[in-house]
Amino acid sequence: MELLLYLLKVSACMALLFSFYLLVLRKLTFFKTNRFYLLASLLLSFVIPALQFTVQRIVEPVQRASYAVLFEEKSEMYRQSGANLQLKLEPIVIAKSFNWYSLLPYAYGIVVAILLLVTIWRLFRLFKHTRTKTERINGLKIVPKNVGFTNCSFFNYVFIDQHSLTDTELRVLLRHEEVHAKQYHSIDKLIMMMAKAVLWFNPIVYMYDKVLEEVHEYEADEATSANFGTASYANLLLKLAVSKNSTPLIHNFVKSPIKERIKMLFNAKSEDRRKLMYLFALPLGLVLVWGFTIDVVYASPNVGLQQPSLTSVENQVHRKPISIEKRSKDYLVPKTLEMEGAFLESNGEINHLYDAKVKVFDGILMAKRSRLI
Repeated sequence: MELLLYLLKVSACMALLFSFYLLVLRKLTFFKTNRFYLLASLLLSFVIPALQFTVQRIVEPVQRASYAVLFEEKSEMYRQSGANLQLKLEPIVIAKSFNWYSLLPYAYGIVVAILLLVTIWRLFRLFKHTRTKTERINGLKIVPKNVGFTNCSFFNYVFIDQHSLTDTELRVLLRHEEVHAKQYHSIDKLIMMMAKAVLWFNPIVYMYDKVLEEVHEYEADEATSANFGTASYANLLLKLAVSKNSTPLIHNFVKSPIKERIKMLFNAKSEDRRKLMYLFALPLGLVLVWGFTIDVVYASPNVGLQQPSLTSVENQVHRKPISIEKRSKDYLVPKTLEMEGAFLESNGEINHLYDAKVKVFDGILMAKRSRLI
């Protein structure tokens, strides 16, 4: 269950950091910085709940009372006779039932393993296509491909349907995919695939993946439109909008929402002073660190923590009783006495106030008056 609690904390951190991005940073045109924030916040969401720090606070010592259990007779008959009293503790038998919650970690692990295997299978499919004859252009490996996923890239492999593009459109597309390759956007895709496998139950991680891919495309669109013109590049996006992609590991030229990408192309660039808005994430990070990693411990000065122990009669602890409450009952009942000490005799009996003795024998708790009150 500790694993599930950790994953819930990871999800909580991710939800807060992602909400800050959506509310404050998403409309900014600092695409590289936005990409760094998304990756860093994802990493911190896993790291923060795993940390543990202890903060010790000193408080004034408070006198504490220890407690012993005494037994009290109700009738005069017991008071006059001094008869021995026995209290038998019957064990409570609890029917054992199967704990279905114990299966949760195993079910979670099975789902994670399946998703990771699917990711490996998709990688295998991609590398299988890269074994075909390729052509090198500006460090890119061009892989001709007319069916399935086309006009997309994975690292420096670019899958092109040359029959559907003019020479100008091909140069624009290659420039776009070159930005993806040089910025290593495919590494981000792999990270998100693993994050989705680990946090498959959390809808926030799928939104993270979508927004991060959106930032990738904004970054590549910005660099490409600077070389070929914003209007011409926007027209090419519209022309290729009908292309489809069936593999989430690759960057498709028109996979992300075209409308948002075109709007971002024509949006005014954010002013440099607005970069200060990223600093507002620091207080949020400190709140998460304090909430999930700090454990406050209160300690008294010059007082160490002592574990209670039973000592022999030679090492008796002599302390003064604090208070006693006596009540009349119709039957023998346990009585709580506030006191600060007791000692263990060599025969295994524990002496308390009022000469009451308590002894465990064969699983039975026995109490006896040693003299009359």
